[in-house]
This record gives sequence, C-alpha cells and structure tokens, in this order.
Amino acid sequence: MLPTARKLVFSEVPIVDLGPAWRDDAGRAEVADAIAAAAGTVGFFYVRNHGLAEQDVRDIFQTAVDFHSLPLEAKMEVSLKLNDHAQGYLHGMTKGNDANIKENLQEAFQIRRPLADDDPDLLAGKPLHGRIPWPSAMPDLKPRMMAYYDKINGLGYRLLELFELSLGLAAGTLKASFAKDMNSLRLLHYPPQRPDESGEHLGARGHTDTNAFTILAQDANGGLEVRNRDGEWVAVPPVEGTLVVNVGEVLKVWTDGVFTSAVHRVINRSGNERYSIPFFMYPSFDAWIQPLIRNPDPANVAPEDLPTSFPRDRPFVYGELKARNVARIMPQKSAA
Repeated sequence: MLPTARKLVFSEVPIVDLGPAWRDDAGRAEVADAIAAAAGTVGFFYVRNHGLAEQDVRDIFQTAVDFHSLPLEAKMEVSLKLNDHAQGYLHGMTKGNDANIKENLQEAFQIRRPLADDDPDLLAGKPLHGRIPWPSAMPDLKPRMMAYYDKINGLGYRLLELFELSLGLAAGTLKASFAKDMNSLRLLHYPPQRPDESGEHLGARGHTDTNAFTILAQDANGGLEVRNRDGEWVAVPPVEGTLVVNVGEVLKVWTDGVFTSAVHRVINRSGNERYSIPFFMYPSFDAWIQPLIRNPDPANVAPEDLPTSFPRDRPFVYGELKARNVARIMPQKSAA
C-alpha cells in the first residue's frame, strides 16, 4: 500500500473519488491507495463525493464576500494585530518579522478551534490560544462560519483516518496528535493582478503548509499553482464538485519525506476578485512530531530548503515551531 518516494513529475493533479470509502472496507482500502499515490508524488489531489453539500460551499463563499465587503474600519475592529494569538482580520499587504519575504496581496479573516471561556490554556495565555474576535458589524458571522467549520472539520478527521490507512498505521495513530487540535478556517480574498505587474508581490508567495494537511474550497477564478521538482509551476484549476487537499509539513515528517509537501502559490490572473476557503488540520500545540515510518528511498525527497520546512532528523513540539512560523509570516500584536 505504501508507495516509495519518487520524483515529483506530473501534468495534472489527480482526482480521488471518496465515495467508495463511505461504502465498505474494500472501498476504504481502494481510496487509501489512491491517496497514498497522490500524496507520494504530487502532494496535491482533488476529492469528490466528499460529503459537503454544494449549498454548504456556496454559503461559505457568500460569507467570505459579505465579510470582505464590510468597511475597513469594521474589519480592523477585529485585526489580528490587536491580539497575540493570530486570529481575526489579516489586513492586505502585511507580514511578520521575516525581512526576507514579501507581503502577500490578500486579506483574510481566520479562526481556530473555539475554546471555552474557562479553557485552562486560554486562561494561562498559552501561545496560539485565545478568544476569537468576532466583528460587531456582522453579528451572523459566527454562526455562518461555525456551520461550515463543523462540517469541514468532520471531513478532516475522516481524511485523517484514510491517511492512517494509506500508511498502514493502526487506527488512531495520527489522531492521537489531535487531542486538542488547533484546526483553523480562513476566509481569503485576493484582488486581481494585472499582467504587466512586476511579480514582486503575489496573492500568496511560494510556501509549504505548516500543518498536517489542508482542505481548500476555491472559487471559479483559479489562481492556485503548484511547483514540481523540475521547477515548473502547474496550475490547480477549480474542478466543479471537488475540494483540493494538499499535504503539509507534518505529514511529510510523519512519513519521513515519502509524502510530498509541495511548494505552492497564488496568482490571481483572472481579472476578478478571487475568494478561497482553506481549512487547516493542525495538531495539538503539545503534540510530539517525528517520523512514524522510515523512507525506503531517503535520497529522493522533495526540497526542504524553505523556511517553512520542518525537520525530520529530530523530534519537536509542534506548537513551538508553529508559533515561531506565525511570528515570521504574520504581523504581531501592536504595542499599546
């Protein structure tokens, strides 16, 4: 079932039909094999028959449009620069403390797993733990986002089980690292980019995701691109009825590089306002991350020279690296 690592060369991102996985054990094994093949070569794949209704997806895109149509002052009320846990509104053309990166041409509203008011980590001020700042100008944002969050979160855990099966791991092996997940939902807006722009700033600069995996709903405008090991950028256009799943750095570490955490970027060439809705499967802050299998071909691994690359040669506490990466790429709380 487990594929060997092989050079990332592809002409298209595969489509995995999840339908058989909901049918019986044989179907689950079939889908797990397809996921393993895609994760071990491209690191990206589409999923269809994922269980979310078309109306669910339409509703969350309308929610994104409605939020980003608010006046700037209403959005700045919940700026993530007002807290130290990186939740809320991310203003366009901002970045963190890394002087070597360029600002992204995007704005976003992002939340993580909601915490109870008496949550001990929240009360202790643990990094990346805090109350979600909901904007007063859009009182229905919370129920609308949480309706989608609950459904996409359920899909995330079903996919996590399929990843376990694809790797030949005992049920619950990966889930153990999500005892108190930091899963995150983001409403992204990208302005159009002119063909004659310099390219100094992109909708999203090239990066890998610092989570286990991401489930993305993208609108009809396109813009997502993936880089293969030959340095070619390959478009991942929207396909009706599908979501896009991509491997993050944590799955890459768990598989010792067998699964590919591919570099990707966003360039909105459509001439239209672009929206996308990523959902990030983040392990618990205290999860101990290290390879769970050994790569049979350790010399054949996707490049690991980006700042977002996670180490495979030593175990680490997930939240510590995640917090450092957040500070690197996102603006921090403003001084009083």
